[in-house]
Amino acid sequence: MKLSPLRGLKGRMKTFAYAFLLLTALHRPAFAEEVLIAVASNFVTTAEELAEAFQATSDHTAVVAHGSTGALYAQIVSGAPYDVFFSADAERPRLLDEAGLALDVKTYALGRLVLVSNDGVDLAAATEAFSGRRVALADPMVAPYGAAAVLVMENLELDTATFQPLLVTNVGQVATLFVTGNADLAFLAEAQLPLVGSAEVTVLDGRYPGIRQDAALLARSESNPAAEAFWAFLQSDAAAEVIAMNGYDPAK
Repeated sequence: MKLSPLRGLKGRMKTFAYAFLLLTALHRPAFAEEVLIAVASNFVTTAEELAEAFQATSDHTAVVAHGSTGALYAQIVSGAPYDVFFSADAERPRLLDEAGLALDVKTYALGRLVLVSNDGVDLAAATEAFSGRRVALADPMVAPYGAAAVLVMENLELDTATFQPLLVTNVGQVATLFVTGNADLAFLAEAQLPLVGSAEVTVLDGRYPGIRQDAALLARSESNPAAEAFWAFLQSDAAAEVIAMNGYDPAK
């Protein structure tokens, strides 16, 4: 049967349309994705700066959620949809790796603990400086900076019966207690000092082990190009500079 000229034209147009769509698809850029980052509270400001720097050089989006290291770890084990975990210790990322919940683990920073107050503290007379005072620290059961604070107090041979310890979930809440006047002394990450204005700072070097902070690329990120791109960015000199400028020693 002979096809009409109109029917033949429609067929050729349809074939051309399919070819055009295929060509367009082959040259279409990959859709931007989102990386969800879980961050220990001491590192949240720095992580937000890293996210901004990453987004400035990528089509992807980085979203930061924060909390105590212990709470975030428990959420991840329970199936929380994070792609990258910035822990305040090395233990939780190691456990995630051993459980098959992490694709990669690396040390991203070495944290520093400081003591802040309104009138300064002479560590040689620490008993007198702490006596009768309200002392804020993160819960050592879930926060590595809180565990480091406990070691400092043990090193100084302080008796907690002589002062009022104020335990909160994370060091972000410690800073809030101090700034609002609800604590007289506070154990903070050095990176948090911009949050407490003109407070007197007592350096605690040598009175606690170094706080090694590891990050984990989590297993759920395996098919997420945004997570892979952010993890690669974390290895860059630009990321290292942001971390160093925020009060952390470089990873060794």
